[in-house]
Amino acid sequence: MTTVGKRIKKCRENLNMSQEQLAAIMDKAGRATISNWETGKNEPTLTEFKKLAEILKTTVSHLIGEAPMFEEPRENYVLVKKDDLIELQRKALEREEERNRDLQEQLEKVKKQDEQTGES
Repeated sequence: MTTVGKRIKKCRENLNMSQEQLAAIMDKAGRATISNWETGKNEPTLTEFKKLAEILKTTVSHLIGEAPMFEEPRENYVLVKKDDLIELQRKALEREEERNRDLQEQLEKVKKQDEQTGES
């Protein structure tokens, strides 16, 4: 199981950020605090978790292990309610079926024209 520290480290590394850089942004005296978080010696406070999540472009839920990690930056994702997603999928399938019907009708017209041309 991934620990809080490993999740912090993974997010930091995904942003190509050093412990020193993160410490400076977090207003910490040095990288020791970040190192202690990442190795599990200490954990951030709730306020620090909130700031970390913002800096590391993730969520507090992810950092504490309650939500999966986004494999890409959060900006590349859109959150959609399950019911809305199902409705969008239903509409897409309906459009696909309609397009298939139109193509089938066009194909049948071409076949009829070819048959008529062949008979003449």
